[in-house]
Amino acid sequence: MSTVARFFVGVDLHKTVIQICVVADDGRMVCEKRFLVYTLADRGPLFSFLEPYRSCGRLAVEALGLNRWFVNELLERGFDVVVCDPQKLNLKMLGRKTDRRDAQEIARRLQLGDIDRNCLTYYADDETYGRRKVLRTRHAQMEIRQQVLNQIRALLNAYKISGFKGDLTSKRMIAQLSGLELATDELTTVLRSWVSLLISLGESISLLDGQLKEMDRGGLVEDLPLHLESVGPITAAVLVHELGDVKRFTGSKAVAAYAGLVPRVNQSADTAHHGRLTKRGNRELRHVLGEWAVRLLTWNEQVKEWARPRLQRSHKNKVRMALARRLLIGVYKMLLTGEAFSMERCLGQAK
Repeated sequence: MSTVARFFVGVDLHKTVIQICVVADDGRMVCEKRFLVYTLADRGPLFSFLEPYRSCGRLAVEALGLNRWFVNELLERGFDVVVCDPQKLNLKMLGRKTDRRDAQEIARRLQLGDIDRNCLTYYADDETYGRRKVLRTRHAQMEIRQQVLNQIRALLNAYKISGFKGDLTSKRMIAQLSGLELATDELTTVLRSWVSLLISLGESISLLDGQLKEMDRGGLVEDLPLHLESVGPITAAVLVHELGDVKRFTGSKAVAAYAGLVPRVNQSADTAHHGRLTKRGNRELRHVLGEWAVRLLTWNEQVKEWARPRLQRSHKNKVRMALARRLLIGVYKMLLTGEAFSMERCLGQAK
């Protein structure tokens, strides 16, 4: 009885160039082809080439910021698509890195099963992706606004201009800054350009805040601050939307690795060295967990008691990130099982 042949398709995706390699289930290269896709109108020949492999093949593509149109259309057409982590693929290890070699290596490792075992990554749907983008864009703009505020304060401090202590983003402060004259016309123009950018950023952040309220209305994000001490709506939104479906994680270690809160490991034979945090995980999640840990270390007596002996032998940043990992695992368990969050269990103090 004959069986349907299986094919494994490796895709090396760029902004306009798409290199494809097809390998049979016995490891033999079937074909390879290069496509130029400048706009979505040019994608016809690409999907016509891939169509024969829709029912009898698998496709692997790297998780890149520019691949969503491609992966989404493959999923809509019913293809079996695998999205893999570029860092775990480590294609630069081959020495000679070209589009052809990359596509060949992706197809080969897909056929061998290496990608399924070691290189898979999570591909968020458009709704989850959009919500994460709102949070990440807001964080990025908050950082830019802080840089703008630093530049304004630097100009004020250079000429010992007083009366501008406090929140420079308030309407009263912005009105005063807009009417301020510095030593020269050039400096005044620079100040007003920074103030104009500050106003624009404030309006943009307010727009994103409004969208956050709309997308989290009546959901878990509104309920989470009631159960977690020192957690506000932004921290709750990041925890919920960046973690996503917590059932996709295999356990607590996988969650910690996803946030980059696990140490680097260099192991050989009987020797193992654990170094600094990998920081390869979700930057937004790690950021809010670190801030949450700082608040608890400052105001929560129970956490301060837990941290006191650790601060005597470790740097405060190590203690902070150790607490951040414990908090993350506590939130993960709460979202996974529905149990109430327990600070005692997070700190290892539960009887």
